[in-house]
Amino acid sequence: MDGDPSSARRGRSATRAAESNDELVRIVKYRAASYLTGGVRDARVLDAMRDIDRARFLPHEYLWAAYLDESVDIGRGQTCSQPSMTAFMLDKLSLRPGLRVLEIGAGSGYAAALAALLCRPGGRVIAVEIIPELAARALANCASAGPRYGPPLSDDIDFVAADGSAGLGERGPFDRILVSAGVRRSRLRGLGGGREGGSGAEGGGGGGFREEPLLDQLGPGGILVYPEERGNLYRIERRGEALLRDRWSGVAFVPLRGRNA
Repeated sequence: MDGDPSSARRGRSATRAAESNDELVRIVKYRAASYLTGGVRDARVLDAMRDIDRARFLPHEYLWAAYLDESVDIGRGQTCSQPSMTAFMLDKLSLRPGLRVLEIGAGSGYAAALAALLCRPGGRVIAVEIIPELAARALANCASAGPRYGPPLSDDIDFVAADGSAGLGERGPFDRILVSAGVRRSRLRGLGGGREGGSGAEGGGGGGFREEPLLDQLGPGGILVYPEERGNLYRIERRGEALLRDRWSGVAFVPLRGRNA
């Protein structure tokens, strides 16, 4: 599924593109039964994807790929993740109105926009993206991407240019944390297909990924979702003093970069 770099990054895809954003969402809905472990996608997530046109988040030269269910290059070695993957991760976050969400590796701003809509009213998304060019573009994308009714999505999102690999403790605690870039499996501590997502930070990694700094920033009942660069996707839910863990295999993402990569 996500094991190899997307053909939408290499050139014209052999996969037939949907003709509209609505058709793309129908593809995501029907693929859900066989995607990763299968299942039914949350109707609220699908409604949000219908309301926010993915084409608004892509560079002009890649608009032809907007309605492919594939990751798409957005420059600087980053991608706008495959819609089926974005829907899966947002589903596992169990978003609802009023939540405070941290996204690490905002990239194009697409996932942050969907999360902001799902957390209305009363919610807030803090989206971290180290590359200033992408952070500025993501803000502009969210300011013009909808929704059909209501204020711009950018009203509910704070874009922060920073190394987000260890979270953003000064803005916490958070109800949900989404890491949209992959940790390196050989460095993974704690928990023992085109590439998806945006960067967590510029430059090389530090001493290896540790999930503890992110878990420390979760409030009661909080959920952390993060992927390996190639391998597994993890969901950790704080339930009282316990941490409930789930994982799904067969994902590939652009690498997380930074001191906690």
